[in-house]
Amino acid sequence: MKKPILLVMTICLIFMLAACGSNEKTTSNGGEDANKDSGILANIKKKGVIEIGIEGAYPPFNYFDESNKLVGFDVDIANEITKRMGVKPNYVPTPWDTIIGGLISKKYDIIISSMAITDERKQKVDFTDPYYHTGAQLFVNANNSDIKDPEKDIKGKKIGVAIGTTFEKKATELGATVVNYKSDLLTFQDLANKRVEGVITDKAVGSRMIKEKGYEFKPVGGMMFQDAAGITLNKNQEALKADINKQLKAMMEDGTYAAISKKWFGDDIR
Repeated sequence: MKKPILLVMTICLIFMLAACGSNEKTTSNGGEDANKDSGILANIKKKGVIEIGIEGAYPPFNYFDESNKLVGFDVDIANEITKRMGVKPNYVPTPWDTIIGGLISKKYDIIISSMAITDERKQKVDFTDPYYHTGAQLFVNANNSDIKDPEKDIKGKKIGVAIGTTFEKKATELGATVVNYKSDLLTFQDLANKRVEGVITDKAVGSRMIKEKGYEFKPVGGMMFQDAAGITLNKNQEALKADINKQLKAMMEDGTYAAISKKWFGDDIR
């Protein structure tokens, strides 16, 4: 009788250990993913600092003023969001054409730099809810009479755009001879020197630059397309994204967002 009882007990013990091992493995994997996600946000809050990638050459959204201070709509939005998160921002100025690569390689935690939300970018990174909507505008020299319709007249024309932008994609689609630049500041300098025949950029950016620099440029036609801009972060960081979205929503509801927007544009651009 002892042998059968011992055998039964042994078999039961094996099943119990297998079941426990299976449960432990499942819990461990799920917990690891969850901890990894929430841990990113927890580490930021523990450190008290969030690293933010920003171009710093896109007025009035983000740029360095006469005293070399980083200012702009993006900066004010970022400062308010991080204040509500209970952390301080540390800005990492980065050229536009390498800014996504810097995020992926974890040189900073997020990007707040007027990045349009596109399907192509979403294959590599993630976005928060949009924090503003914008539109693309073609600008030419005031005495230019050859380009009257952006959709029809820029084919074969030299059009300046910031590299890696949705403006570059649009100019290419319309058959323009695309000339790439590191920033919009450089595109406008070359338009003034007539090295290009037009520039496609954000309407607000172009209008602000014309006003500040005194360029004799004019917009041609209406907005070529509209974009929604989002705060950019690496994939699978849902806790961090949820916290940023929460702060952004609160700002929009309590009037803080509108005040910042009107400061820079005279209007609410959400």
